[in-house]
Amino acid sequence: MLTSFSKALNHPLLQSTQCVFCLQCKNTRQACCSSCYAILRGQHGERCQTCYLPLAEPGICGECQTEPPHFDQVICLNDYQWPLEPVIKAYKYGKQQYLAKPLSRLLLNHAKQQSSGLPEAFLPVPLHWLKKWRRGFNQSELLASSVAKQLNKPMCTPLVRKHYGISQASLNRQQRQHALAASFSLKNKIQFKHWVLVDDVVTTGSTANVIAKMLKQAGAEQVDVWAIARTDKPKHKKSPASNTSRAHKKAVQ
Repeated sequence: MLTSFSKALNHPLLQSTQCVFCLQCKNTRQACCSSCYAILRGQHGERCQTCYLPLAEPGICGECQTEPPHFDQVICLNDYQWPLEPVIKAYKYGKQQYLAKPLSRLLLNHAKQQSSGLPEAFLPVPLHWLKKWRRGFNQSELLASSVAKQLNKPMCTPLVRKHYGISQASLNRQQRQHALAASFSLKNKIQFKHWVLVDDVVTTGSTANVIAKMLKQAGAEQVDVWAIARTDKPKHKKSPASNTSRAHKKAVQ
């Protein structure tokens, strides 16, 4: 029954010319109507030229200057908020796979304006086989395949995700780096120098950083990241030790 429902959601009749955001405006040439696109791009603001986090003025954020990541540039449509958030959730968790095409079209059009040059090949963020089986698809792979097809470029999968692990959304950057250190392995030699890693949402950038490092160690010269959305920098949780120390200070006072 669930399989039939998933197929129904992705029936060609649903892949209409409606705007994927408002579901009202008919638009045969673009992925969204002009009104929704104005809202989507109107919230852009200044961004770090490397990691895409918000900045007060153009440039590179302090973190990327202090500890430069292995990837060269992150390009996203906008932040992980309305109107992108509900559409991404419908695509990723609602199994509405037909949304990969309009979302990838929006991403490609934006990336062409922001990128200094098109890549030689595209790579989706690998998904563990068990998670892919449970979800039914790899959302990053569908996006990468669609973008690559539009540009007539190859989509390659030289990496494999070895461990299922826990959801990366619940971890901060330091925890992700530690957990991801042995999560990926290179199964095939890479032939291209300029790669684009495609994902649906960039959270801390740890996954992209680990993959970019592996690609460059294997011979890549440039690794960019294209994603639909970027979450804001997560706030680090205070450790129990710091809370205990604070309580002790109050008790002493």
